[in-house]
Amino acid sequence: TISVDGRYHQDVILFGGARTFTYPLMLGRLRPGTHSLRIEYNVKQSAAKASIVEIKDAKIITVDKSQAEYQALALAPFIYARPNTIGRFSDAPILPWYEVEPGPSGTIIRYSIIFTNEDGGTQTNALMARWGRTTDVEMIYEAQVDARGKLVASVFQGKNHKSFQFHGRKEADHPLFIVATDNNMFSDNGQSEMRFALRPIPFDLSRASREELMYQHPWTYELMAEELQRENKIRDSSRVGQQIADPRRYLYVQSGAKQEDAAMSFAVKLKGDRKWYTSDIGINYYKVDRSGYFQTTVRLPPGTTIDKIERLAVRCDIAGDPRSWEEISKVANAQCELTDVKRIFMLDDQYRPGPSLPLHVHPLKLQFGDMIELYDGRK
Repeated sequence: TISVDGRYHQDVILFGGARTFTYPLMLGRLRPGTHSLRIEYNVKQSAAKASIVEIKDAKIITVDKSQAEYQALALAPFIYARPNTIGRFSDAPILPWYEVEPGPSGTIIRYSIIFTNEDGGTQTNALMARWGRTTDVEMIYEAQVDARGKLVASVFQGKNHKSFQFHGRKEADHPLFIVATDNNMFSDNGQSEMRFALRPIPFDLSRASREELMYQHPWTYELMAEELQRENKIRDSSRVGQQIADPRRYLYVQSGAKQEDAAMSFAVKLKGDRKWYTSDIGINYYKVDRSGYFQTTVRLPPGTTIDKIERLAVRCDIAGDPRSWEEISKVANAQCELTDVKRIFMLDDQYRPGPSLPLHVHPLKLQFGDMIELYDGRK
């Protein structure tokens, strides 16, 4: 627990466990002069078997208006914990970031965060197929500033993934939110006994998926697997639902695509195996039906390593399930364009991304029903 000048400021979940880990935090806006910082072990909220925390180093860094990141950090949100996660170490916020892009009257700064999982919402199997991970990645808040740096508009992601105007409290310019739903949507009204102020990092998503951030911070996959284990969501079974196979049994595919009334899936054949394994496992909803960069996974048999992959193919299908001739005629021109394949990997024994399959593809278009081979390991 961290206090500034004698007042509670935030809690820090030491999700790095016993390993040495650096936790970048925000302390908010402070006036010039001398201040006191208190860091104490929160016995009440810590695990019963947790040992004494050893702080090996602590650094205070000031950011002023002359620095490029000042505005993004000054407007960054503080987040109160969802009450039913406190003491359970569930759905922990672990990695926030922000994006900066031109806006209609200046600049848009968008803040998002990665949680270790979501207790409600999408089924675990669907998370792996549609998003390629079981972490929960959510946009928090979007601030629009004019050319002089003045805040002119702000919205946040609330219940049912809807956007709402921000009308809540602030500390200096930091908006205050509480995680309000089991699938980690936000409210600008309310608080709990714990809050977090992790420092967001800048990240450009113009040519990458959000999962690229996880790839660049591989410890996020370890935390993903640890939460699955804690919540009993791993089982050696092909049943569909809230449980999945060991995350190390999946092939992770990062791609870019343009979809027009279409949905994309991938298929894998292994050496010495006549069966094809698919990312959608035969369920239309599990196909990827959005454009842009994305990640998906293909579940493979136990003991599979990336060198056992013989062939990889991509398939394009009509999105949804049109049945009447009228419905089908509306999507008669459905097509997918695979624009890029960033990387294809599996997780190693420590649940960290391993080496990528050597694959380079040129953009290719598929009509619905087409299936095209991308990789042939027999050559």
